[in-house]
Amino acid sequence: MDKDEPRTIYDGDTPESVRAALRQDVQEQIIECLNRFYSLEKDMWGKPVEALIVRTVVQGRLQDRLYDLSALSDVLDLPIGTLHRKVADLVEAGYLKREKRGKSVYLAPTEDTCGALDQSFEDMVGALRRLYERGRL
Repeated sequence: MDKDEPRTIYDGDTPESVRAALRQDVQEQIIECLNRFYSLEKDMWGKPVEALIVRTVVQGRLQDRLYDLSALSDVLDLPIGTLHRKVADLVEAGYLKREKRGKSVYLAPTEDTCGALDQSFEDMVGALRRLYERGRL
């Protein structure tokens, strides 16, 4: 192995018991982070499907990819009828808005949603910092 290549616990003579303990610790920390992020997201937008819809629309906006109901249905593999109902609820709640462009209607996050997402990212960064400061990561 070249000295400039990254080393992992799988390189060298690391005992299997050490590898297993480290793998378990890392998995626990990753799950803890994911659970914290899920909780933050769920608190913002409700159930997991609603959070997934909002997150996908926001990501699309950031990547200059607009979603109408059909495209969103394809990407999320959700029935169009279900998606139509969920999006209507999210629009009514003020998380998403509809934007007409030509003959198409696309979904976009509202300013409130973007602000909540900004705060959520700050909360997520704070959660990660607390984990690092505790020496857990």
